[in-house]
Amino acid sequence: MGSIPLGFLIPIAVVFVIIAAILVAAESSVARLSRAAVDDLVEDGEKNAKRLALLVEERRRTVLSARAGRIAMQTGVAVTTTIAFAATGWPWWAVLLISLLVNWIVSYTIISVLPQQVAYRNPEKTALLFVGLLEFTLGFSRLGAPAVRLLRRFLPAPAQTEAEARAEMTEEMREVVDQVGETEGFEDEDREMLRSVFELGHTYVREVMVPRTDMVTIREDATLEKAINLFVRSGYSRIPVIGETPDDIVGIMYFKDVVSRVNASSDNLVKPVRDVCRDARFVPEMRLADDELRHMQQERVHIVLVVDEWGGIAGLLTIEDLIEEIVGEVNDEHDRNVVEPAEIAPGTWRVPARFSVIELGELLGLEIEDEDVDSVGGLLQKALGKVPLPGAKAQALGLELLAEEAIGRRRQVGTIVATKVEENPVEGS
Repeated sequence: MGSIPLGFLIPIAVVFVIIAAILVAAESSVARLSRAAVDDLVEDGEKNAKRLALLVEERRRTVLSARAGRIAMQTGVAVTTTIAFAATGWPWWAVLLISLLVNWIVSYTIISVLPQQVAYRNPEKTALLFVGLLEFTLGFSRLGAPAVRLLRRFLPAPAQTEAEARAEMTEEMREVVDQVGETEGFEDEDREMLRSVFELGHTYVREVMVPRTDMVTIREDATLEKAINLFVRSGYSRIPVIGETPDDIVGIMYFKDVVSRVNASSDNLVKPVRDVCRDARFVPEMRLADDELRHMQQERVHIVLVVDEWGGIAGLLTIEDLIEEIVGEVNDEHDRNVVEPAEIAPGTWRVPARFSVIELGELLGLEIEDEDVDSVGGLLQKALGKVPLPGAKAQALGLELLAEEAIGRRRQVGTIVATKVEENPVEGS
């Protein structure tokens, strides 16, 4: 085992990883591009655009050939790393386990996740950059065409599944949207909205939901009087009711149910909210957004709780969240534009909730650092131990923080008034 050339195997493995990552980025970018988008690149005179158009014409073969090259590179990574670990003289089972772990981490992060994110953010530039590599893999795949044709004689292609037909129809409709969008008088916003409709079929619920950290909840033993105050302060019309922890969902409290109960008798103000909450509906976080939108419409449900793979509450989803994925952010007449930091009194600043705590410290002449949070809003939430609502106040790190107006449909606090205090008091409530 000592004769194994580690100085040769390790660089080769690194090269295999790099090539595999590039092939994933190239494959993902071509799969995401539409023909109309490539035609725009050709008209703009982009370098390699005409060559890219030929590849998109053979999209399926181009993607499959790039995928075959990527699998070959990943196989090379697995083989070279396993041989390298074997040179250590460890027991065979240790070599097997370590090789599996290392190859899984490399394949998932460096080869799969990171290149796909790059390709999804800018598919045009990515595809144009790797046109030559895609042409090479496509040309190489043609050498195996006779063997593929022979194989198809003995193994005829199976019937198209519903998922394949759906994906094909989605791709065709995206092409239609792009082509229609080129017509005069068709606004860019309209084309983006139509594209969003089809993208919803590839979007998971967890990408759209309100995360658990931003959820406004109420304890089941809280009175209806407190519930009304929470409705008024938060601006929501539906709020989850929890037990001992946020994972213990008792139900959903509706504003109209609470008002109806209190209107019937003022004595009901002291009754617990558990008496008026409705049953909650739960969905897995990996459910497709368009499927969930359809079910929520059919069942006439406006809010659902999203559950992660461990059974805990990951967040909540409303039908408005799904609609915003199509039409964009929905604001009302009470919303304000994000304000710039402003000094309203000596030692007192009004800043956006997402303003950096370090920059706030510079404004107030303090050294403010917190390992858990980066923004002023996050600092206030940590001090309170819950999602801040307008009027919430707390003290932390030598500051007194006051939450001001809520903005947006999700009613998140938009601005915070920060005042420098003489000493660093205990966190408030």
